[in-house]
Amino acid sequence: MSLGTPDDLDTLARMQRDLRVAGAVVVPGLLDDRWCARLRDAIERCRERPSIHHGVLSRPGSPLVDSDLFRWTDDPDIYAVTHRSPLVAWAATLLGVDDVVLVEDQWFASEPLATTPTPWHQDQPYYRIDRPFLTVWVTLDDVDGDSSLQVVGGSHRGPIYAPAEFAATAPTVDTDAAGGSLPPVPVVAADAVQTWSLRAGDGVALDSRTLHATGDGVVAAPFRRISTRWAEPAARYVARSGTAAFWDLIPHGLRDGDLLSCAAFPLVGLHVGADAAGRRRRGASPPSPLSSSST
Repeated sequence: MSLGTPDDLDTLARMQRDLRVAGAVVVPGLLDDRWCARLRDAIERCRERPSIHHGVLSRPGSPLVDSDLFRWTDDPDIYAVTHRSPLVAWAATLLGVDDVVLVEDQWFASEPLATTPTPWHQDQPYYRIDRPFLTVWVTLDDVDGDSSLQVVGGSHRGPIYAPAEFAATAPTVDTDAAGGSLPPVPVVAADAVQTWSLRAGDGVALDSRTLHATGDGVVAAPFRRISTRWAEPAARYVARSGTAAFWDLIPHGLRDGDLLSCAAFPLVGLHVGADAAGRRRRGASPPSPLSSSST
């Protein structure tokens, strides 16, 4: 079995089934204390040297909530967690493939006394990818349910909604372009929401079509978390508007219909090599648990 995933095949099968049916599954202890400490330090380094993707999510005068993307390209610990950690093995295992395309890393950091809400959204419409992919959200600090990740179970089997804006400063998505063809996210009923109190290192894996948000609770201590997004090797680039701004900032060189895997979106995993390269040329991979839940 892949490094960092349980040897119990029944447990793995149950988690894949939960992901397929509910669109989300909790992965307790996905990263250990050492990984959490390394990533908390990495976030502080990144905050000192923000990239062009850095954004502030909090309102002026409020305790700071900020975020940055694609720091695997210049931070050694974020590179390590996205290339050589249990996170990679879990992503591949839950997708049912040997190797995965690293689409993006994104960290979020909330200062003490900040509220941490993000709007209800799905990840799918922000991305130029031709099929569902996997988001793995990991908290690096203990967090109560009122500030933690929240999901609407089964929503991945429903419609795709227009993306929402996160940043309080410069826009990060062309919401006008996307909103013309997709309906807005409806009001989410409280009894449809599922959330968890989590310990540092716990993760939640999400189908990219699952509606999710973070709670509006006030955090008493720093609250840091990292989201990574993973696609199966056969995923392809779709040229379209109304997506996240980074697609036009990264020199990926992709054209409509190209395999997503490239220098900007690398293929990673325990089996990357000649066999994986052959699969990439053929553009074939086993069926994904996510694709089997398509509507």
